[in-house]
Amino acid sequence: MRAQCLAHAGYAVVSAGDRLDRTAQLKPMMYLRGMEQTYLDLAMNPAIVDAIVAHIVGYFLEYNRRVFEAANGAIDIFLMGDDFGTQLGPMMSVETWRRFFRPGFAAFIDLAHRYGIKVMHHTCGSVVSLIPDFIACGLDILQSLQPQAAGMDLAVLRREYGRDLCFHGGIDIQGVLPHGTPRDVREHVRDRIQAAGDEGGYILCTAHNIQPDTPLDNLLALFDAYEEFS
Repeated sequence: MRAQCLAHAGYAVVSAGDRLDRTAQLKPMMYLRGMEQTYLDLAMNPAIVDAIVAHIVGYFLEYNRRVFEAANGAIDIFLMGDDFGTQLGPMMSVETWRRFFRPGFAAFIDLAHRYGIKVMHHTCGSVVSLIPDFIACGLDILQSLQPQAAGMDLAVLRREYGRDLCFHGGIDIQGVLPHGTPRDVREHVRDRIQAAGDEGGYILCTAHNIQPDTPLDNLLALFDAYEEFS
């Protein structure tokens, strides 16, 4: 583990895990129970949710402790990922998230911080109503801003929360990249950089994986614009 980290020490070394082993709570519960049953449990079976989440959180805390100790200071960023947002708003009420998932979220962050590691959290969708809780739990980086999701405007989020939180993403993979022109892509990148300001705290990136319906010319324009404006 440490040798792999040191081999890439010229870059930011990120500990992320894979799809089934990326630190999370809600998504593993959905893998175990199914999405529909998970929502029924959240509404009707809180004891079951508490039991499942306790096992999941306990597993990841021990798993990550071993990873962090093995890396022995060579990890820069710990990336966890749990989708909490839809296109229009959070996947559950803020109160429900606080009741079942905030304690584990905070515990994951606290563990990484004890090893001197910054924490990045991935979530798709609109999670603006959860951002104050993310900050209170000590999150360092929110990844990855989906600009067409409700309330996830980079300029507004930077103005409201930029003193406390770094943002990652913001390049639109739903509209501009697949359906715009290379000129649209160039202007979009310039707009994102202007919206982020010049005080740091922004990692320029697409809102998620670039999808296969993105024209090659737009992809090339994206990287050219990164180089031109950054």
